[in-house]
Amino acid sequence: MTKPDLIISIVNHSNPELLHDCLRTLFQTTQACTFEVWVVDNATDGRGVEAMRRDFPQVRWLFNTSRKGFSANHNQVLSQAQGRYLCIFNDDTLVHEGAFDTLVRFMEDNPRVGMAGARLLNADGTPQDCVFRQMGLSTALFDICFLPRSLHFLKALHIDPAQYGNAQARVSWVLGACIIVREQTLAEVGLLDEKLAPLGNTEDTDWCVRAWKAGWEVAFCPEAVITHLTSRSFRPSAKGHDRVRVELWRTRLAYFRKHHGRLHEQLLRLILVGTLPWNSAVLTQSLLRRRLSLAEYQRQLSTFARISEMGLRARVG
Repeated sequence: MTKPDLIISIVNHSNPELLHDCLRTLFQTTQACTFEVWVVDNATDGRGVEAMRRDFPQVRWLFNTSRKGFSANHNQVLSQAQGRYLCIFNDDTLVHEGAFDTLVRFMEDNPRVGMAGARLLNADGTPQDCVFRQMGLSTALFDICFLPRSLHFLKALHIDPAQYGNAQARVSWVLGACIIVREQTLAEVGLLDEKLAPLGNTEDTDWCVRAWKAGWEVAFCPEAVITHLTSRSFRPSAKGHDRVRVELWRTRLAYFRKHHGRLHEQLLRLILVGTLPWNSAVLTQSLLRRRLSLAEYQRQLSTFARISEMGLRARVG
């Protein structure tokens, strides 16, 4: 049997309206390449599944009996589906005309590109951050710290300006909402790292960096356009600390240990601990000036405290 041009892996997070729209636009706009869509049902409540299986009978479903993280879910498809190209794709997306046809054609025309990402747009049509420079300690410092308005530009230094243009570009890494990978690249680089990111975050950075280290290029294909509804498939808890943000910094510690060694990991730990007094002071000032509610103050303070606590641990993950 001939392999399809493309395998698309999507995880169902019990958001049937989002997933239905994603599948509808995907099938409506992809005409030039042959493709299969695999959906991993992440032990959801089953809402809308039967309707989607009826409306899109060509979709192949995998059903988890227990909840898994981003990497483990997609790895179930990446490890068994066979296609010339494979793509990890979010359910909170809308596919623009010919986006996947364009990505496949781009990979065909650029044989040294092992992974590529599309142009991502916000719901209002504005550009979404999706193309990035190498992750470093300065990036971490500017990201975790509250900065005066005059210095806010420092928080954007990790963004590759290629995302604002119309030219194809080679970049350090692309956002995991949509990454197409060559079959040969996947065989050489391996699956997403489930140990580094058992829940989610930073697995896309790690995957792209591993591709570069294996001799492949990572690219941005602006002609392929996807609307990404900015993580609407995940609903953080309204109470307590921000678990998603805490997990982000846990995975970054693991990333620095893996790719930059113990010294850079220890320096990142120092940043996580050392910035707590500054961030606490800024939050308290905002509370006193009534720019922040008491509930939000407590939530953010608890989040920064948890992140700082990780910096003191002997080992994370």
